Amino acid sequence: MTRVSVCNYRSVLYFTVIVLIAFQGAAGGKDQKMKPEELVAKHLESIGTPEARAAIKTREGVGKGQIVFIQPSPGNLLARGEMVSDGKMMRISMLFDGSPNYPTEQFAFDGNRANTSQIRPGVRVNMASFAYTYDVLLKEGLLGGTMTTAWALLDVAGRQPKLEYGGLKKVEGRQLHELRYRAKKGAGELQIWLRFDAETFRHVMSEYRLTQPANMANTPSESSAQHDTIYNIKELFDEFRTVDGVTFPTSWKLKYSREGGGPTALAEYSIVLVQVAHNKPLDTKAFALIEK
Repeated sequence: MTRVSVCNYRSVLYFTVIVLIAFQGAAGGKDQKMKPEELVAKHLESIGTPEARAAIKTREGVGKGQIVFIQPSPGNLLARGEMVSDGKMMRISMLFDGSPNYPTEQFAFDGNRANTSQIRPGVRVNMASFAYTYDVLLKEGLLGGTMTTAWALLDVAGRQPKLEYGGLKKVEGRQLHELRYRAKKGAGELQIWLRFDAETFRHVMSEYRLTQPANMANTPSESSAQHDTIYNIKELFDEFRTVDGVTFPTSWKLKYSREGGGPTALAEYSIVLVQVAHNKPLDTKAFALIEK
């Protein structure tokens, strides 16, 4: 073999090794993408051991609540906040004092039927109206996140949602694991994302988006004046505590936005739990809306 051919042989060999290393690196990177079931498993570990999670049958939390109206009419209401749950049954209530026109804001699921509060018979507004129409949020145990025993990911096998891991995403300045959640039925065009802390795998955010197309117009000029209605809702969770071997947030904030078809509506709901008790006996009346 000539000196030139030896050099060529070595060059080809070197190039081949480099290509193989690059290919393996790319394949390894692809393999590192987390599977949905792996993310769910790590998240459940962040709540507690299987034994600790199974031991919690009911949860009752009380604290302070508030609604801040941003648009169209600014204002705010202070409330007594409650979160009660038993298995898949749950109720989130904000009870306002001295507000006859807006006495409560409530979301409930009694195991069969979802219900939300009305400001007067037949009239629901903002988030109560949305959750009543898209009751999958209550039936799936999404609203309220890990603050309730109804939390969707505690029973993936039973609910059978379609889950898709979206990778690490920077959201509101934080690196969060993103999981797309598609309920087995009832979600319609509603898009759902669940987000988890990059290090602890605690559930810290949910986001719900819906676009409703504008109604068909009679003329081109009318059509140009119409716009799709876009709903964007975010739940934010913070102030995690460990009680009876399980870790969950005690601060809940929900940001509601409706834009497009009509006046823009912006509002923020929040509850901070002060007291939490587990495994207190609860009857079915606990998951009916509180009358004021």
